Amino acid sequence: MSQKHGIALIGFGRMARISHFRHILCHPKLDLKYVVEKDTAMASNFVKQYRDDIVVVPPSDLQTVLEDKSVDATFICTPTDAHEEYIKASLNAGKAVFCEKPLTTDEASTQTCYAEAKKKGLLLFCGFNRRFDPSINSLHQRIQEGEIEQIKNIRTIVRDKTLQPKEYLKTSGGIFADSVVHEFDLAGWFIGGLPSVVYAQGHAWFEEVRELDDVDQALVVMKYPSGAIVTIDACREAKYGVDHRMEIHGSNGVCLQQEGGYPTSVVSLGDNGELRENRYADYYALWKDSFEAQVEHFVDALEGTIL
Repeated sequence: MSQKHGIALIGFGRMARISHFRHILCHPKLDLKYVVEKDTAMASNFVKQYRDDIVVVPPSDLQTVLEDKSVDATFICTPTDAHEEYIKASLNAGKAVFCEKPLTTDEASTQTCYAEAKKKGLLLFCGFNRRFDPSINSLHQRIQEGEIEQIKNIRTIVRDKTLQPKEYLKTSGGIFADSVVHEFDLAGWFIGGLPSVVYAQGHAWFEEVRELDDVDQALVVMKYPSGAIVTIDACREAKYGVDHRMEIHGSNGVCLQQEGGYPTSVVSLGDNGELRENRYADYYALWKDSFEAQVEHFVDALEGTIL
């Protein structure tokens, strides 16, 4: 096997710990060399459960990490407002970049980051993991093949089981930039282009969300130049469990992504009625395969096997 690609993981919050850290460790072509995290004690205690040769450093030592020639790429998993700084530092050091969505907090800085990556001939990958979910990928393929012909309407439900902690919500960018952004991305991917009309309403049922001038329930309606209309029903907390469903209605039929919150589609029927497994308890359990697949895609891009 060819030499592994050295990786520095920047930011070690919940998403980094439950997803990217493990996927990097398990990938046969990646070698995690550094974790950059301000809470070095927490990170060190976590990392040493898996390997004792990964170096944990605070952000003040980032330059030392980037000067290490054995590091080929960085995975940026910090709060969104720090993405731009770490992306530019990584690119200036000649490193490829995997960055959690959204890339930055506004369009201008996002364009600047991509322009810098293009100028330097380096890979800059934004992790919209749901594109790599097998069911959603199948939907996209069917649409591309013209199975339902002209898209007329897309309806999406996206709900988490448990409200995220306030400390997370503070730096999340809000429900639209943190959660609904996935549905914005998928709608554009399926239909092509950008909407011409966008309407949104929301409400904060939780005091901690209200204090942040955010909402925890939202409904979005978008109309595209083609005439297609998209509706997105999003909620930060659904007591019954994680729920993701999508219906794409076209001029020649409909494609459905159903049962988007259960480990399997098995249902048993008997004297006790209809029984099935409990829904997933958190969004990572639902999207685990897509997180793994996007890392695989990043590695393929890093090695030049795909465009």
